[in-house]
Amino acid sequence: MKTTVLLATAALVTIASAVAAQAVPTIPAGVPAVFLPVQETRPTAGGAWLAGSVTDDEAIALLDAELAFAFGEERGADSWAMPEDVKARLERNPMLKVNATQLAYHGLLAPPRDDILQIYEPLHTQLRQIAALFDARIVVLPLASYYVPPTEEEKEAALEAGSEEPLMGHAVLLTAVIDIRRSAVLWHGAIPGGRAEATSRAVLTTLAIEAAKWLAPS
Repeated sequence: MKTTVLLATAALVTIASAVAAQAVPTIPAGVPAVFLPVQETRPTAGGAWLAGSVTDDEAIALLDAELAFAFGEERGADSWAMPEDVKARLERNPMLKVNATQLAYHGLLAPPRDDILQIYEPLHTQLRQIAALFDARIVVLPLASYYVPPTEEEKEAALEAGSEEPLMGHAVLLTAVIDIRRSAVLWHGAIPGGRAEATSRAVLTTLAIEAAKWLAPS
């Protein structure tokens, strides 16, 4: 048991070194992690919510469900607590007064400066309380999801390549990976999904699959 803990701790030190290079951290299998609910979603330029949702709450619920399914397919993420697990545990611990869907996340929407990677208050306390419920060290905080349409250059390249179908954009999941014991941001970046129409369910399905590929232990 002691050897396992030492190996996991050493691996987490390796994770921390990835921040400066903006490499996606490799979270060791067996290390407990908490994957929080998506905090916000943004409408397309035309005002539509992703996957044909009627409201932003519906779009977030759909994405949370897709993420739970995608990570559930990854054996290395067996020890991870997903959004519904977090909400259920918090409901059984009302004294914490933490709402996992309304965290103080706004300060992380912009990439943290290299010299300021510490988590601010009250977000640090919120995350620490949630992580403690699962004895977890790693917290994955999906900050925002939004749709990125294809650029004019991409459209022109597709036409030059002989594509007869209109080029579609893709959804993005802005995410922060946090070592809550050190109150440190290990990684902050945008995970792109596969190309799909903004109003199709596929736009969220492919995004969740890519997020699992990027973050779940192999």
